[in-house]
Amino acid sequence: MEFLISPKAPLLIKSGHLSQNPSLPDMQFVRTSCGDGETVYLPGSSLKGVFRNFTERVLRTMGKNACEPFGDSSCGKRLGKEKDEEKKKDTARFYRESCFACKIYGNTKLRGRVSFQDAFPEGEVKTEVRHGVAISRLTNAVAQGPFDIEILVVGNFRGALILENFETWQLGLLALTIQAINDGWVRIGFGKNRGFGQVEFKVVRMSLDFAKKVKVPETELWGVGAFVSDEERARYGLKAEDRLTELPKGEQIDLGIFARRSYEGGEWMSISKRALESLPRMLGV
Repeated sequence: MEFLISPKAPLLIKSGHLSQNPSLPDMQFVRTSCGDGETVYLPGSSLKGVFRNFTERVLRTMGKNACEPFGDSSCGKRLGKEKDEEKKKDTARFYRESCFACKIYGNTKLRGRVSFQDAFPEGEVKTEVRHGVAISRLTNAVAQGPFDIEILVVGNFRGALILENFETWQLGLLALTIQAINDGWVRIGFGKNRGFGQVEFKVVRMSLDFAKKVKVPETELWGVGAFVSDEERARYGLKAEDRLTELPKGEQIDLGIFARRSYEGGEWMSISKRALESLPRMLGV
């Protein structure tokens, strides 16, 4: 899935270290080196954290299990305590017994289904510096500061996410997060309580690759549960009715043993709607 992220309010993804450039402010936007020198960018890890955080909140609201990734009861720690040697090698069990959030984003025993690439500027970007102070709640005087904050105000960032061997409810939760970002309920980066971090997340293009030996109808999208045998469904805890129907046909090309269907941004909206409608059925709520 290719996407463009554009700020609708000031945006700051803080760098974890100081740049060698002495002209940059105290709180700097994260930068990386490229052919033309240093440039600001949106790290894929930051985007993944935003998506996972919202997904966990949604799942708990729906009464579904979503572990605390760094807690003592996290899926990674729980699954890692198994002493039986056969169970330690049963990768299907790791997926089946992980919480819904870990089934998408992974844990220390399970590789996630989704990965986010870094998003880099497309065209011109503009940053500016704002000045701030921290006020003491006791004396109402300056407790810290003044300090400088570098914020992004103009620019487009192109990136991509890859979702592999997914179930359709996982695509639905990603679609729900994208919708929440565009509605302003989910913000990105530092200073959310200052009004920072509201962005537009626009899906530009979506491509779907699948094995040609299974004939997937032109107007359908299948999750992994619809492809595998009954035995594998039982081992991994998948559902046979894992499919979306009444979708746009998209543009299909032959890749040898694979077929690729490509959908433009407008067609993604139809897919997103069907994925959202399927969430109660697939999650059993």
